[in-house]
Amino acid sequence: MMRRRYLYILFILTAIIISVSVYTVITRKPPANNRYSKLEYTPGTVQGSNIFPGEFEKQQAIWLQWPSEIYNTGAYPVNPVMIRIIKALDPYIRINVMTRSVDEIVQVRNLLKTNGYSGKNAHFYVINHMSIWARDVGPLFVKNSRYLLHVADFGFNNYSRDGNPVYVNTEKQVDSLTAQYLKLPVITSSLVSEGGAIESNGRGVMMTTESVVLKRNPGMTKLQIENEYKRVLGVKKIIWLKKGLAEDDRITSGHINEFARFASPNTILLAQVLPQDRYTSQYTQESYLRLEENYNILKSSTDQAGKPFTIVRIPMPATIYGKADSSGKLPMRSYLNYAVTNGAVLFQSYWKTGRSNMLKTTEDQVMNTFRNIFTGRNIIGIDAENINRWGGGIHCVTQHMPAY
Repeated sequence: MMRRRYLYILFILTAIIISVSVYTVITRKPPANNRYSKLEYTPGTVQGSNIFPGEFEKQQAIWLQWPSEIYNTGAYPVNPVMIRIIKALDPYIRINVMTRSVDEIVQVRNLLKTNGYSGKNAHFYVINHMSIWARDVGPLFVKNSRYLLHVADFGFNNYSRDGNPVYVNTEKQVDSLTAQYLKLPVITSSLVSEGGAIESNGRGVMMTTESVVLKRNPGMTKLQIENEYKRVLGVKKIIWLKKGLAEDDRITSGHINEFARFASPNTILLAQVLPQDRYTSQYTQESYLRLEENYNILKSSTDQAGKPFTIVRIPMPATIYGKADSSGKLPMRSYLNYAVTNGAVLFQSYWKTGRSNMLKTTEDQVMNTFRNIFTGRNIIGIDAENINRWGGGIHCVTQHMPAY
């Protein structure tokens, strides 16, 4: 009898403990470091409560993908540029560097040390990748209604070009692998979209180009594409520009980060081909027309409150824009492929001894414009031409991670 009563009491106590435990798990707040399990979203519905932060807002880190051997075997090695970027960012922000192995981490650390890097803000992660384009295939961070981070996982099809399946599949999973490493939730989407193809003002307005997004998603209407962006990113309005720079047609089909950027919720920086460069080549002639068409679109566009944007024209690098380099190729030169972070803006500097005084004058003007717009941030020029020759720039190889 006593044994039966003891078992009955034990059963009641166990039930109470389980009930309290379940209640605690259900009602407790998510941990402050955002380490919680994957959330599930219903495909095709508009989430609406998500927030796509502007890059000019406070950040906690910037991600880079360390270059594989192919990027350093030719005449234009990328490693020196990546080292410059890391050294320039170190005083301002945590730098998270993706590597392909533990051995590579040791090699990169030694290389940085050999090149005078003594900072402590570079941190290394083993996340498999093959390219340097962290902006396009790296984690695109979005906040939910509680301002907690998750990762938007769009599709990747190698910029609508044929590609080695191993390469495409490896690049396709960089964002989700990073999210898994960070234990961040993921919103998956069948929409094909790269980070360099979209710009956010952080208040619900996004810019992109028809030449890129419609080409990536031939089976979708513009309305379907808009609804999917709204579902995943929480944007309320999309400004559709037409085409990007002409020389980008063969690379990305016209990523917006080469020519139009949100510098604040109501300020847009838009590239401009200077009169002396307009007839330099077929590319400069075509880019001039495209940029002016986009300018007319932006002049009639409004922000989330229905107010017009302030549009600031930023010249393309004077006298060298549209000209081939010594190898006969046309690099992706632009002052707007910059990276902005908490205390600094890293922009692509083109003037060097032997180049025209007009280029220097133009570049000084661009730096002054940046100082006036990005108040409180240091404007740091970086020689990134070796990355330009691979078809991108500083913004293309960096991916910002917003603060909580």
